[in-house]
Amino acid sequence: MDAVRHTLPDPRQYHPQVALTNMLIHNAQSALNAKTESDREMWFSAVRDAMAEMLARGELLSISVALAMVPSQQCYQLVWDALRDAAENTGGGRAIVFAMPLVLVAGSKNQTTLPGEIADVAGLNQLLREHGVFAADADVALGGALLHPDSVVGLDSAQLYKLNRDPAHARALLPQQPAPVTVKEEGVFLRYLLGVAIQPEGAEPPLRLGGAVGAWGMPLMKFLGEQLKADGVTLFPIARPPMPAMQAMVAGNYARFEVAMQVFASSQIRRLRELSKEPVAILSAHDNGELHITLSAAGDERNWEAFVWPLAALDNVQLIEESFRELMAECHVREVHVLAELHPDSKDGVPLFFTADDL
Repeated sequence: MDAVRHTLPDPRQYHPQVALTNMLIHNAQSALNAKTESDREMWFSAVRDAMAEMLARGELLSISVALAMVPSQQCYQLVWDALRDAAENTGGGRAIVFAMPLVLVAGSKNQTTLPGEIADVAGLNQLLREHGVFAADADVALGGALLHPDSVVGLDSAQLYKLNRDPAHARALLPQQPAPVTVKEEGVFLRYLLGVAIQPEGAEPPLRLGGAVGAWGMPLMKFLGEQLKADGVTLFPIARPPMPAMQAMVAGNYARFEVAMQVFASSQIRRLRELSKEPVAILSAHDNGELHITLSAAGDERNWEAFVWPLAALDNVQLIEESFRELMAECHVREVHVLAELHPDSKDGVPLFFTADDL
């Protein structure tokens, strides 16, 4: 299997010819091309420090232009890392604005709305403290409102720059509007719990950020299942580790599509096998920045289904390909194709999806 990995092309559009006229991109590319670690750090610091000055002035346009003009995925990652560093690291005591992404896999025969808030928010925070996610005596807490991704994305880097430097008021200034999930049939939904941790200068970290889900994962799933239960709804709440807000936005979006891909695949593979058909899996990249996945059977024009993954700027195409291959292996799908060419998004005005008979 290893010999055929990473054949999928990256369909996103970059701008190698015009990008280097931008100062932020020039410095970022210089960091990527640096021959020594000290030179790399010097150029990275130049990008970060320039961004810190822009964030302090609330000047987001220049940063947005740089991110839109990057010549490569590697350059985008470095520019974004510098932006995150400038927004989050204050050099002294700070408020850490963090978020916990929640992917909710829910199904219901009738249209039903789940609660938009965790009623027992004290119990939620106590559970995380008992499992060592929050330090025992630290000033750290999650809010109980399930926030829509748009509410969290609305916390731009300039706002986070100010909030992280305002421990006295950060909690009061966070978005508080709950976004209940309405379920009909089956769906995969993304929500966030936002929190603030206060870290005095020189103090130990008040919480564990990032990493893997530990022993707290299963107790938290059960707790959230109880808090968000509704009559007639089957619910699987999947929590990702707490992360600084900017990282949580990226990780949450990726987790939503990864789980949705798993739900789609398991359902369609089961359907094809119930029809006594052997599933054929195809993954392709398209020039509108999307990945298309189909599950079909040879000689069957009717019973195929498709899944679309619209790539976000920081999504890793190689990682998605690996996840797809591993998922197909777990589902014992014997015929798996990853197409090496970049394809148009449509043909004759119809979205382009490849099925078993097209091969």
